[in-house]
Amino acid sequence: MNYEAFAEFYDRFFGDFLEDLPFYQGYAERVGSPLLEVGCGTGRLTVPLAAAGFRVTGLDASAAMLARARARAERARVSERITWVQVDATREIPPGPYPMAFVPLNTFLHFDSLEAQRAVLRHLHRVLEPGGLLLLDCLNPDAALLEENGQLYLRSWREDPEDNALLLWLEARRVDAAAQRLELMVLVEERGADGAWRRWAFPSRMRFVWPGELRLLLESSGFALEEMFGAYDLTPYREDSPQMLIVARRLP
Repeated sequence: MNYEAFAEFYDRFFGDFLEDLPFYQGYAERVGSPLLEVGCGTGRLTVPLAAAGFRVTGLDASAAMLARARARAERARVSERITWVQVDATREIPPGPYPMAFVPLNTFLHFDSLEAQRAVLRHLHRVLEPGGLLLLDCLNPDAALLEENGQLYLRSWREDPEDNALLLWLEARRVDAAAQRLELMVLVEERGADGAWRRWAFPSRMRFVWPGELRLLLESSGFALEEMFGAYDLTPYREDSPQMLIVARRLP
């Protein structure tokens, strides 16, 4: 996906989504600072965690995402507690040690090959302190996912009645089961105050992982899987859970 162009729309649709914040903050309160967030985007989680008193390193490959993150941190007056780093996590991750790292909202799956996912886990193992925690939020590849066939559907919308503006998020998914790849086409359509429509297309893809495979990936990268939840309220993982929330511990 072209995240440089997508950054504005990410904030407009997901900038106020915080359902997952208690999950990360709860574990952060157990281990303390500094925290490492891989795929911090526009600072959706980074800034409130800093506001809660934690020191956080926010890592992202997109300059546009990080620019919006810095502005968010300045507005919240927490810039002194955050270190922003623009880097591709498959190539390197800033030295730690960190007592906890987390990769939110399917970001781990956007490293869309087995080699890329292994590389990220190896780098995370290197920068976490022995016994440090790794938290992953991954889509659960249930039967419904495998039936995706490219049909376009409306995922979200935003309306501003005062200026007659309307913003739509439409999405189509196609599954390549053999490659464990989910191909996405995101269409953003905006009706401006003048009534004219504009459209942007953002192709993307993810490599989904099965629960047993994810356990093996973690173990082969020096982690032990401790817990797996199926939702942010920490209900146990089941086959039909919407997510796989992973809590793993770095082995020496």
